[in-house]
Amino acid sequence: MAVVGGRTRIVDLECGGPVQVLRCHYLDAAAPDMAFVMIASPGGGVLQGDRLTLDVRVREGARLHLGTQSATRLYRMPNGAARIETRFEVERGGYLEHLPDPWVPFADSRVSIETTLVADPEATVLLGEVVAPGRVARGEILQQRRFESSVVASRPSGTLLFTDATVLDATDALGDPGMLGSHRAVGSFHAIGPEIEPGILRSAIAAAGTGTGGAYAGASSLPNGAGAWLRVIAADTREATRVVAAAHAAVRTAVLGSPGPESRRA
Repeated sequence: MAVVGGRTRIVDLECGGPVQVLRCHYLDAAAPDMAFVMIASPGGGVLQGDRLTLDVRVREGARLHLGTQSATRLYRMPNGAARIETRFEVERGGYLEHLPDPWVPFADSRVSIETTLVADPEATVLLGEVVAPGRVARGEILQQRRFESSVVASRPSGTLLFTDATVLDATDALGDPGMLGSHRAVGSFHAIGPEIEPGILRSAIAAAGTGTGGAYAGASSLPNGAGAWLRVIAADTREATRVVAAAHAAVRTAVLGSPGPESRRA
């Protein structure tokens, strides 16, 4: 992604298999140069044995919102596992936000998701993630074999900023106190950039009205002055998504002066 003619545009693209990249749209009047790009999967989800790779470079001064078409279904994998590798590189003055729709792990699914971020000190990156409890309507609640999602962030020099991971394993007593308890969905939000403080996220948590039983959330500083982050556990996917979206809107407003266009699912 690069700035061409005053707008962020796709300047180099290669895709294939079950992943397709759709054309740029410009949906935010407050940031008319920002490209909104959707990643689509005609197959509808992730299958046993899949090895998916996504590599995105946001060049100097470019601004990108990268989204998904819908929740990603992680299908049953009785005899294997799937792996998803994502790499983001954001150059000086670049802006990237990636808040895919929730992951939905089916019973007996086994998926490893690795996100690698290389961010310039003057870049801003917002990463959000929500993990659903499964196909609740079918009674599949936290029946995945293993869901693992990790983030490793560093500078272009190779200096490590932080690592983080969400792991839901069938061998753990996920419903016990000190784990998820009676909660079923998990959400994370990482805001990497200069002068991003956890107070922004804490204000968003308070405004979202958490702590009343539906969701519990907390925010803190990321290591090495990288920014701030939030984690939420919630009674259901909708509530976890609501808290992550509130955090995203608060940081986006602080950075760009606008919470962004209204969600198509609002």
